[in-house]
Amino acid sequence: MIPKWCASLQLLIKATIFLNYQIKQPSEITHKIKGSKFIARVYAVESREAAVTIVNDVESEHRKASHVCWACRIDQSGDSLGYSSDAGEPRGSAGTPILAAIEGCDLTNVLCVVIRYFGGTKLGIGGLVRAYGGVAAEALELAGRKKHTSIALVTVQCDLSDYSNVMHILRKYRLSVQPVFTPDTASVHFEISPKDFNDLSQEIHIISSATIKSE
Repeated sequence: MIPKWCASLQLLIKATIFLNYQIKQPSEITHKIKGSKFIARVYAVESREAAVTIVNDVESEHRKASHVCWACRIDQSGDSLGYSSDAGEPRGSAGTPILAAIEGCDLTNVLCVVIRYFGGTKLGIGGLVRAYGGVAAEALELAGRKKHTSIALVTVQCDLSDYSNVMHILRKYRLSVQPVFTPDTASVHFEISPKDFNDLSQEIHIISSATIKSE
């Protein structure tokens, strides 16, 4: 039997998945701080790779910028993973406060890029943290937020003889599926919420030849 505290923790973890938000719209703000120009931009992204592509485009657009720092937070099957870059600023003085601003807004699937044109006055570590974190927070607030529903990409594979049994289970979840067949097996690809994935997994595992995995 699962202890009550453990069961409560599991429910808390499952509930936390749906507390994240995503931005309503892209945004941009510009501030001058002790002569340096800071431009903060916010984008919706679905992966770290998509975030890096946007950062590369921004770097090309602002070739004369002193630094192009960024942070993103990406949903992966219910877990929000954070990534950041100081882009030549002292370690932890740029990317980290930008990421902290994102986490402070409970946002996921979001990228915040802060471009800095150095104005001749050094800000110090504390000044940089306040500058990058402050402009990021303001840009994120301007972008607004809406509830985010996490989605897991799932594949179920089984013997052809069990395909109809698998589909009988999947129909209960009203999923849009993409089946792929080989001479001996069938694979079904679809998207589902992490909460439903847990319930579905228990049903699929009853079928001896079936396997289920999320990406």
